[in-house]
Amino acid sequence: MLTMIPAFAHVPVGHANKPQPPPTSTGTAWAKAYNIPYSYSVAASVSQTASGGYVVGGSCTGGVTSSACADVSEPAAIVMMLDPNGNIQSQTQYLYKNYPYSTPSGLIRPTSDGGATFAGNAQFGCPATGQTSCATIVRVDSTGRVQWANDLQFSTSSSYGPLTWPLDLQTTSDGGTVVTGYAFAPGASYNPFVAKLSSTGQVQWQHVYVDPNSGYSYAVGVRQTPDGGYAVAGEVSYTITSSYTESDIAVFKLDSTGNLIWQHSYLVGTDSYAESLALTSDGGFIVGGLVSINTSTSYSSAVLLLKLDSLGNALFAKTYVPTGSISDLTIAEVQQTTDGGYAFAGHYFENTIYDQRAWLVKTDSAGNVQWNKIYGADVQYSARTFNSFQQTSDGGFIAAGSTNQYNNGYTSLWLVKTDSNGNIGGCNDVHSASDTSSSAMVKVSNMDLAASKDSFSYLADTIAVFTGPFIATKEC
Repeated sequence: MLTMIPAFAHVPVGHANKPQPPPTSTGTAWAKAYNIPYSYSVAASVSQTASGGYVVGGSCTGGVTSSACADVSEPAAIVMMLDPNGNIQSQTQYLYKNYPYSTPSGLIRPTSDGGATFAGNAQFGCPATGQTSCATIVRVDSTGRVQWANDLQFSTSSSYGPLTWPLDLQTTSDGGTVVTGYAFAPGASYNPFVAKLSSTGQVQWQHVYVDPNSGYSYAVGVRQTPDGGYAVAGEVSYTITSSYTESDIAVFKLDSTGNLIWQHSYLVGTDSYAESLALTSDGGFIVGGLVSINTSTSYSSAVLLLKLDSLGNALFAKTYVPTGSISDLTIAEVQQTTDGGYAFAGHYFENTIYDQRAWLVKTDSAGNVQWNKIYGADVQYSARTFNSFQQTSDGGFIAAGSTNQYNNGYTSLWLVKTDSNGNIGGCNDVHSASDTSSSAMVKVSNMDLAASKDSFSYLADTIAVFTGPFIATKEC
């Protein structure tokens, strides 16, 4: 199947037909850094809780102070609970007792009881199995106390050994958790996996999905759909010639037990990469990702928003490139906003000023830019990132990442809460930006994914718990 959406020439947003301006701003706004002196810290994920506060997941690397990150030199997992104004309500660090350098927290989602589930990859060994990289999945209650902690490892026939890496998770309607990512399984190639866990952390079902035509594929996003099934987004690669491998966005739909319903790949430009998936109010999906365009003399990249209907048919695709000389363009997440439009967050490097800029963009329902903001002092060697964001209940946005401006050049966890127009009243560190956007042509094809016969280990583990020593610094 091949679907084409017409492409148009790149049009600077300032010269295009503009959508209606956004409504009057609503919501509280602030920006704060959270750090330990001489310690590298980063926030990887943020979600609003039912109480209106926030749960933040991240990691820190110990520095010279004795209390930093529980006295280890490698990353420890951090879970912070904040009130609506960013004040710390609780903070806890988590470490494997025997493998303290193997306790990451790249993903975190709140649970209905006020706690959270977090996950990451133990890069230097799985404490429960003694093997190489596994997925660690931990649920904590509202006080940070561990309810359960387990290591998930898919088996492989490859001599390189197993690897299981979680890249997204979501709390499901039954109080459980669905996790997705990639595994070096069942043979010598990377393939997407999806695992459904109960509220007590038991595996209810799990599958590795293999396309025999692809040498490399993975999943980056999973969402439970209104019918009780799941939608998954990721990447699939195909060998075109001996010297060229094409990367496509992959989206597939599962029923409630992980059986495949439909599956498609999407190509924009030379290569396309999915980074985020969200449900939309019409029963479809919005995919956020990146596209690259390679020629014999040049290379360029752009952020991509790809809108799909409930069956995976492409409705529109639009690309976005910040104005100026930029590199290392990254999109962290995308979601539909309450007005039917979309928002995405990420960061990029500005080559002229030589700084890294955190970026938040709001569009209307057709993907036309309504506003475009960068955050932080726009000065040489400033490094700011947005790794996660969410629209909040007051119509504003909460974004999480890192900044190097409040800890003697070391990075701090960084949280930015904006109003509905991306502003922070009275803050000089919010700047309007510009970009070039265009519609794009999409090639849509069917894939040949199938659930493989796979084996796995899933063992309980023990994690040590420490009180976190982070101190908040108000920026705005």
